[in-house]
Amino acid sequence: MTTEEIKDIIKETLEQLTISFNNIDIILGEGGTVFMINTDEARFLIGNNGANLIALNHVIKRIVDKRKKEEKFTNFTIDVNGYQKQKNEELQNRAKIFAERVKSLHMDVEMDPMTPYERMVVHTTLAEDPEVETGSVGFGKDRKVVIKYKNKK
Repeated sequence: MTTEEIKDIIKETLEQLTISFNNIDIILGEGGTVFMINTDEARFLIGNNGANLIALNHVIKRIVDKRKKEEKFTNFTIDVNGYQKQKNEELQNRAKIFAERVKSLHMDVEMDPMTPYERMVVHTTLAEDPEVETGSVGFGKDRKVVIKYKNKK
């Protein structure tokens, strides 16, 4: 499915939700395509702690999966006014700070519980660091990332 077709699905969905928007920008990146919705009604699309944005991403991806004609995987996310981008940057910075703490103290550190997407961001952020490794512990909403020092003796 083309990015323009996905953009049309997002437009249709927003119109059905009666959410006005200025435009939808398509941003191509190495992690996939981002559809950036620019709107004055961001609070409705983002929701409490991004819950509505997570739901919107899920619904649009389900619609795309049902409509696509070929089996090719389409990797994309939807963002609203840069909310997700800012949250990702904050999470990456926090993960790096925790990793530095792990390296200086030579102790494992547990982060606060996170969504699966947030945990993936942390794992990806620290994947190339040779001194730490990450894992997840807990279940459901209490699942969190543990950052471990690799060179324990």
